[in-house]
Amino acid sequence: MYITIASTLFLLGTQMVQAETRHAGAHVHGLNHATIILENNTLQISYEFPAAQLNENEEHKHEEHKHEEHKHEEHKHEEHKHEEHKHEEHKHEELIEHLKEISRIAAFIAIPNAAKCTQTGINHALRAVASTGTDDEHAGHQDATIEATLDCQTPSALTRLDFSPAFDRFNDLEKIEVEGIFGSQSLSETLTAKKAVISF
Repeated sequence: MYITIASTLFLLGTQMVQAETRHAGAHVHGLNHATIILENNTLQISYEFPAAQLNENEEHKHEEHKHEEHKHEEHKHEEHKHEEHKHEEHKHEELIEHLKEISRIAAFIAIPNAAKCTQTGINHALRAVASTGTDDEHAGHQDATIEATLDCQTPSALTRLDFSPAFDRFNDLEKIEVEGIFGSQSLSETLTAKKAVISF
């Protein structure tokens, strides 16, 4: 059964709405989500992850230095917690800037060169994790989403999708839940660093 472009956009739109209203219990550090839809020559990919991962690489680079200053940083955090609250909007803008530095979906997924896919569009968004109304350790946290559209000249060569770049990029990433529709095939996979490839 063929899927129309309207259906494809509806499916992606539904996924976006679900992300906006996602309760905190679904916001898990170490877990990312991907939605993939292929129709004819058009490949659409939505990749969602906790926004805290945006600063992960820089934090790991300075891990030893930060460990030495840990006590001072804790004290500083207590002294300036009210000031930090005032700068939440500024931090949101900084996260957006970090997010927009990711200009290619290839930062997360390796696509076979034989498919001759060209990225034609990319969108970035930050969405707050909805509160469950109880004491929630994730309250105030955000999810980052990157949505890309690619035109593939040879879609028949899309025999595999490799998520190794995502695992290489994020040291604390443990699993990626992948869902979607690939041509006439329904996708529902959970990937790990040891099993990062989906084959078709």
